Amino acid sequence: MQPLVGAHGDRGEARWLLPAGLVLAGAGIGAVGLTASFPLTLIAAIVCSIGVAAYHPEGARWARFASGSRVTANMSVFSVGGGLGYAVGPLLVAAVLSPLGLHGTMIIALVPVAAAAVVVAALSRFRQQTRDGQEAHRLAASASEWRPFATLVALFCVASGVTTGLLTYVPLFLVHARGTTPGVANVMTAILLAAAAAGTLLGGLAAQRLGRRFVLLVPQLVLVPAIALLPSLGYGAMIPVVIVIGVAMNANVGVALVLAQEYLPRRMGLATGLTIGLCSGAGGLVVAALGLLGDAAGPASVIYAMAVLPIVVVALAALLPRPAAAPPGTLWGWRRDRVF
Repeated sequence: MQPLVGAHGDRGEARWLLPAGLVLAGAGIGAVGLTASFPLTLIAAIVCSIGVAAYHPEGARWARFASGSRVTANMSVFSVGGGLGYAVGPLLVAAVLSPLGLHGTMIIALVPVAAAAVVVAALSRFRQQTRDGQEAHRLAASASEWRPFATLVALFCVASGVTTGLLTYVPLFLVHARGTTPGVANVMTAILLAAAAAGTLLGGLAAQRLGRRFVLLVPQLVLVPAIALLPSLGYGAMIPVVIVIGVAMNANVGVALVLAQEYLPRRMGLATGLTIGLCSGAGGLVVAALGLLGDAAGPASVIYAMAVLPIVVVALAALLPRPAAAPPGTLWGWRRDRVF
């Protein structure tokens, strides 16, 4: 849904999608606890997912306009919100549903509804800032660069496969190959998610100081030996390596989102929808393909295969040019005294 919603927003201002998406997501998640059959539960989940899809493209567009001169760093703050939601969401659900049962999803629904009210207030204030309107006008006057955008989408599809694969197969490896309990394996997943959230923020800051190309290439090169090392380590020894992996695998998230908007400056909603929505789905397909390998050769083989994928990301990232719509003074290369 995200590319479709994003394309709709590109045809005209659609900031109403932000609060509407949040309210719809809340309605869907609230209804999940009230349904009594699988088809109705599925419909409620679909309604929630449509609300989430409605929010992201416009949310990324307005976050970009509010970022000022620190585009990459501030867009990383926007991107890390999703990671924090993944980490905090299950804790919130457990805290509410344990005493109240499934009907407690109606309480959980109040969170996005309250967020919608905050977004409406924030947008009302934001509309009064003229600098952001100038940034929107500058981007709208820039030409679209479809070829590098297609390369970026391919890059992010592979990178999403690595992220989703690690979140899926590292706990499976611990349970099946190391004999840990699912609860202990989930602790490792939580560590990976926390490190990934930190990596999103650090990647945005590093892009401001060291250049976008540095963030696109170097963390992926770190991932190759780090992931390949995992099957040979015990649980305790895996923890520091998993922290390094989490930081490295998400360092390019904010940069990729900014690049997508700058390669398609007149279609920022579509660009965001493809980058966040389509690439996440493609990452799931990569994980499904790796599952076939895991069934045939065991979970360790999947981890070794994932260690190769960052090399593909590096090869694609090396092809990306500096966007023509990048803000003046954007640091693209590796030297502070030169922009290239």
